[in-house]
Amino acid sequence: MRTKEIEIEGIEITLHRKKIKNLYLRVLPPNGEVVISAPYALPYEELIRFVKYRKEWILKKQDLILKNNIKPPLKYKSGERHYLWGLEYTLQLVSKEDLKKIVVDYDENIIYLPVPPRSKKETREKLLYELYRSELKQAIPPVLEKCSKIVGKKPSEIKVRNMKNWGNCRYHDKRITLNLKLAKKDPICLEYVMIHELCHLIEFNHGKKFKKLMDTYCPNWKEIKKRLNE
Repeated sequence: MRTKEIEIEGIEITLHRKKIKNLYLRVLPPNGEVVISAPYALPYEELIRFVKYRKEWILKKQDLILKNNIKPPLKYKSGERHYLWGLEYTLQLVSKEDLKKIVVDYDENIIYLPVPPRSKKETREKLLYELYRSELKQAIPPVLEKCSKIVGKKPSEIKVRNMKNWGNCRYHDKRITLNLKLAKKDPICLEYVMIHELCHLIEFNHGKKFKKLMDTYCPNWKEIKKRLNE
């Protein structure tokens, strides 16, 4: 592969010449970098025509990425930044032979992740998620006690798992499930989600009655919700 920095139509482009048949265009977060992979034999004139044709799309994509602060996908590699209870930590991969379990250095803000040789991204992600699961399970009891006193309701059970929404409540059996990724957020977000789900033990839908409950038991819930979803 040959790599070269070029500029076409005022757009800075990282060009990769490869042993491929087709032309590929990517606009990458977080800064809207334009990357084109092209066959070795593709004439430069063809490349110029291609960029001119896709220029409007490229500029719109860059604008979208920058305006929405879109971040690149996590790879769970050393040096990458991850969050634990709202604070930023540096991920450091170490050999599983040297370290048997995940260690969090709270003074230096480093998460040491023990991994097997040539570990895959999915393996590293799963290990970090187990840290989140453990942290959340430890945090739940005091938060549940506090929020139950506020709302006046208790669940039959609380489960922790990885899911799309932050929490859910099964009204018929009073079971609450919380997203393990809440351990990445500021602790106040866990309290908000807990109150939210406990309120569902009173009012199952998100109508006016439910919002009135939230206004009563968590007056700044809209502000916390916004912070949670950032």
